[in-house]
Amino acid sequence: MLLVAVAVACAATTVGCTVQGQNSVMPTPTPSASTLSPSDALVGAWASPDDPDVSLTLNADGTMVGFDGCNTQSGTWSGPNGGTIYLEFTGQTERGCPEGVVPVLAASDGAMVDGGALMLFGPTDAPTIELVRSED
Repeated sequence: MLLVAVAVACAATTVGCTVQGQNSVMPTPTPSASTLSPSDALVGAWASPDDPDVSLTLNADGTMVGFDGCNTQSGTWSGPNGGTIYLEFTGQTERGCPEGVVPVLAASDGAMVDGGALMLFGPTDAPTIELVRSED
């Protein structure tokens, strides 16, 4: 009965239809770079070109994890909204860091894509660090 209803519905439209069998598998389109949302394009690992120990990973579920060379930070991200990516670091390890390690990730609350780089900035919009795509 369902097959007859589908055939009638297809005949009543100007668009052609094909009826698949019960065991048919419809192909699933693979997203290309042109079909990714702006936030999907940000998902993945980023690292400092100057210090490979400094990294930030943006996950598709809106969570993130970073490492500043001493402590690990975690939190959430959203956007881009008007070009700005919002970062909220909500937790971090509290290791005693050697002199010279600056907690640049935890000091950041936003980011913008500038060419192929992810520019992080703090509450005063002053840049804190530049990250680029990482292989890992």
